[in-house]
Amino acid sequence: MADILTHLREISFGYSILKGGNINFNDSPGTFLEFCKSNIKNCEFLTRNQISAKSTKFSSEELSTISNGLKLGKFIIDNGIINSNTSNVKWLGNATQSGTAFDIEIDNIPFSLKEDSFILHNMGLYQLVNIITDKVIYKRGLHIFEEFAPQELDQWFKKTRDIVIAKLKEGSFRTEDRQRKNIKLAYTEGKLYLFYNGLELKVDNFSECNYERFKKEIKGVLKEKVFSKFINQEISSCNEYLKAKKHCAEKAGENFVKFLKDNVIENPSPKSLFNLFRITDSNYYYAKTTNNYIEVYNIPSKNEFLNKIKITDISYTVPDSQLNLFTTIENTETGEKLIVRNELRYSHGQLNGTPEAKMYISEGSLLIAYQPIDT
Repeated sequence: MADILTHLREISFGYSILKGGNINFNDSPGTFLEFCKSNIKNCEFLTRNQISAKSTKFSSEELSTISNGLKLGKFIIDNGIINSNTSNVKWLGNATQSGTAFDIEIDNIPFSLKEDSFILHNMGLYQLVNIITDKVIYKRGLHIFEEFAPQELDQWFKKTRDIVIAKLKEGSFRTEDRQRKNIKLAYTEGKLYLFYNGLELKVDNFSECNYERFKKEIKGVLKEKVFSKFINQEISSCNEYLKAKKHCAEKAGENFVKFLKDNVIENPSPKSLFNLFRITDSNYYYAKTTNNYIEVYNIPSKNEFLNKIKITDISYTVPDSQLNLFTTIENTETGEKLIVRNELRYSHGQLNGTPEAKMYISEGSLLIAYQPIDT
């Protein structure tokens, strides 16, 4: 559903521009899709199930997203940012994984769109490190706990393992996912059995399994859909589990912040912050729209941004068991500060894959670097 709403947020904005800022909307998914495929570049390969959960009509949530896109288009036209007679709309949503900040271009003017979100980046940890230190220290795949708290991660897994065994001795775990596919986790005679939709795996001598063996032997869909799902549903609120997880998070936070402070330059050159703010060679617009408000910012080019901001502090917290990194950024001309928070956490189930480093605005405003367009 998230991908559907993302697609709708982006292409409904382009649709609105092409309709001259008209916010009336009665299209069916099929009619809407055909218009977009015919008039918005790069929409040719979109399918109906990529823009709507149902084939005959949009859901209320989908219509709300479309409505916000239409209102944003009207705002952009009313404020003279885009000419209402334009026919040059190019969707860039299919290229966002390549690292571009842009979702759509109107008359070659790029836009980055959000809806009711304070997320600046959905980044990997390696990107965060390289931004803050202004060095290419790590490549893709950097794991916060494996790199900065390996012993504590192993302890967290072993505690999880022991709780899993204790729970399964009371009876096997059986459930279904949203697609009604069967899930089962069982423990018998020292062996852990995982089942998912016809796939199965046996882990011998599971009571002696450490994190490294767990990582090698339990992979992919069985880890996410079975093992991590069991953690989420059955043990994620257990005190012993949370204590081990928190201990690992605190050690990782302590070591990570020390590493960053040891490697960050005293007055980082602006290029180290270009990616943090998604600053590019040219101006573009960042827009956030909800049912209640519209915010549009003009993002400066690299030359305009140059020498205006620096990192003044790096810290971490672990409320409950969640590791958060805080980076304080100051505008040297105005004294304004922005604090961004990176949540360092697993996104596809506990102990599954490489944790992400989603970045949020914690305190302050994008006004530290961006110019608002008055609403």
